[in-house]
Amino acid sequence: MLLFKINMANQMKNKNRIIKSNIVKSVYTLLTVVLLATLNSCSEDILDKQPLDTLSEGNVFNDPVFLQGYVYNIYNGIKPPWSPGTGGYIGLTDIAAYAPDTHNRAGGFRDYLEGLLSPDNVTSLTNIWAEEYDYIRKANIFFEKVEGSEIDPTDLDHMKGQVHALRAWMYFELIRTYGGVPLITTSFQLDDESFDITRNTYDECAQFVLSECDMAIQLLDGASSDPGRISKGAAMALKARMLLYMASPLNNPSNDQSKWQAAATAIKAVIDMGYTLHDTHEDLFKRPIKTNEIIFGKDYTPENRIPDWGYNYDFWPSGFDARQRLMPTQHFVNMFQLTNGEYPYEDDGVTVNAASGYDPQNPNVNRDPRYYSYILYPGAGPVNINDGSKSTVRLYEYWEDANPNADNAPPYQNPNTVDPINGQELFDFGRDSKTYWVKGLTPFHWRVQTGYTFKKLLDFEGPRASFDYHYAQATPYMRLAEFYLNYAECQIALGDEALAREYINKIRQRASVNMPDITSSGVDLVRDYRNERAIELHLEDTRFYDLMRWKAGPGYVDKTVRGLTSVTMDWTGAQPGDLLGTLHYTYGEITEADDRNAWPGDHYYLFPIPREEIQRSNNALEQNPGYGN
Repeated sequence: MLLFKINMANQMKNKNRIIKSNIVKSVYTLLTVVLLATLNSCSEDILDKQPLDTLSEGNVFNDPVFLQGYVYNIYNGIKPPWSPGTGGYIGLTDIAAYAPDTHNRAGGFRDYLEGLLSPDNVTSLTNIWAEEYDYIRKANIFFEKVEGSEIDPTDLDHMKGQVHALRAWMYFELIRTYGGVPLITTSFQLDDESFDITRNTYDECAQFVLSECDMAIQLLDGASSDPGRISKGAAMALKARMLLYMASPLNNPSNDQSKWQAAATAIKAVIDMGYTLHDTHEDLFKRPIKTNEIIFGKDYTPENRIPDWGYNYDFWPSGFDARQRLMPTQHFVNMFQLTNGEYPYEDDGVTVNAASGYDPQNPNVNRDPRYYSYILYPGAGPVNINDGSKSTVRLYEYWEDANPNADNAPPYQNPNTVDPINGQELFDFGRDSKTYWVKGLTPFHWRVQTGYTFKKLLDFEGPRASFDYHYAQATPYMRLAEFYLNYAECQIALGDEALAREYINKIRQRASVNMPDITSSGVDLVRDYRNERAIELHLEDTRFYDLMRWKAGPGYVDKTVRGLTSVTMDWTGAQPGDLLGTLHYTYGEITEADDRNAWPGDHYYLFPIPREEIQRSNNALEQNPGYGN
């Protein structure tokens, strides 16, 4: 540990900033106690505590209830999968696109996609540098203040284990974003004389994460593994994930096989802990947390969930109370095989795979069952619609009300004006869908530029958007399926393709999936593996970082966004009770999507360090290559 413990006596000149941070620390301590009191309002123990305005630092760090509250606050330093903004970086990849100007990070996303990311604008995309170091500081304070604590050693060790894992998690996020960063393991003090901080190497930082995980694993052995709390299994999984990143091409340019073997060993140890794949996808991401598969996850309540109104507000198909910030691309839709195990298209995404039996005008039949669990497409359903004004069950035609009558040529309207399922009047706007999406002439279409919507994290039983509704979603941070895929990746790198196929096929053999086993090898196996990973783990904060660590930016990050450029519906021959006429699909480039310029170069695999952070260090921090000084 001495290798990583930085002497902070030479790391501060900016006295005003430190004075401010100590004031914040004092206020923070009180707020932590208030938060914990709220969370434990039904506990008799909390009622016996002294008034909040008389609490001292000693009360907090010598009381197990208050101290656990302090630790729970540090959990907020874990970057959630939707951060930054809502949806994270998935819209910077080939499998998703952002709805233009609907995201509070829209400017930063455009800068990235246009190849213009720089030290001066990176904070418009993410401010993770400042955010993570703020929580790292809180973790450091914890370790300093619990020395000599009167708390029962067993309870204290379990809290120490959590904080070691949390500090490791925060450094993991920093180094997969920036590469090597300063390793800081003590809090700043008023008598520190310098703020000149230099960066540690990537390997030093990665080894620090591993050592933190090892301490957490030891201290959490036998501790409660309640959902939402870091457990021994979660610490082991984080260590295994770190080792996978260390072995990946970005950080292992010589393809050192020992790194892949170390990762494989750690991943197998997680797999052997006894987790199992949940039978179905439909309820895997719903409360209660499915601890058989989910190693670490959280259930977000109205008090602590994502900004604004939650997944339903930001991912729900666009409407008058929803923003539709993200949408799947045609490239992602094409990753879903048919039930015969064939891809619908060749690798160019345009030429139909003749062996598949796929019909582009009947595209939604005989697909991988996960397609129906994860994607909303024209004609999908029925799904529940609860938007505050109506609560009913409708087809996706509720949003996708497409008709072939831009010229007002009959037949231009559904002859069935009443839904036979629920007796409610059908929506029908008498225009082709694309006109309405692009021009925003209805509240239902104007942001669904690709024609598809993510379904994975939506709660159709709850309202479209509500401040106080406790939605059903549970957010996975780590789950067994990821580690099956991680293990397969290691085996591909180590040359054991049979074992790699075995672990990929375990996921395809899930009871609710039951897809044919893959039998490919070589470059085809790599393609199958990466497609399987994209399908299984989308919206779980993996795709962007996978492309970065694989050094696979060109052709993926800069891939032209394609989708449905028009969907029309012909009611000719419709019979009473028909909810849909005959849909006709036109595919092509989505010109309304953000421009994606050519991949700027290898420097883009890491983000630039914000210029303000370099200036704050008196230029001691060295900028990442390719971003200037």
